[in-house]
Amino acid sequence: MSRARTRTAAAPRKKGKPKKTSPRPVDRARRDLDQATEAVRLAAAALTRVADQIGAEAVEDERARLAADLASEQILRDLAKLQRALAAAADGSLPPDIEVLRKLPDALLLWARERLGVTPHLAAGQEMEVPADRLSGFLLDGTLPPRGGLVRVRVISPGWKRGAQVLVPPRAMIVSP
Repeated sequence: MSRARTRTAAAPRKKGKPKKTSPRPVDRARRDLDQATEAVRLAAAALTRVADQIGAEAVEDERARLAADLASEQILRDLAKLQRALAAAADGSLPPDIEVLRKLPDALLLWARERLGVTPHLAAGQEMEVPADRLSGFLLDGTLPPRGGLVRVRVISPGWKRGAQVLVPPRAMIVSP
């Protein structure tokens, strides 16, 4: 018995545009994964920026608190007084235990300026004319003038500032109303 082999003829191809097929599940999954990865990357970058901002604000708040503490406890005032007293003493005139501390006030005030942004506000001995309504910006020795206008004051000891904020107002005395 012979078997006849039959051949099936291939159907002729239609010419023109290829048939559109929907993306394969693997391709769709890769695309979805790429989109999700990009979304996570963007969210992580945003979270990092927020965390950095929170950290910077916490550091700034702590610096402001430390500066305010130094000012309110009069440590800055005392350092400035000690600085002036040591500068007025001739080299070698102090006891050896004190002589070695001659540069300490300068170093601490420099540290406060560089690390905390604290600076003296006005200088001892400085004289100026101030409108009477602005005398509240000073700790005054003397009586307030009865009338407005300009009042001449002499700074007795500097105040302390951090940026535009006055931490401790300067101490002044009224020279002339």
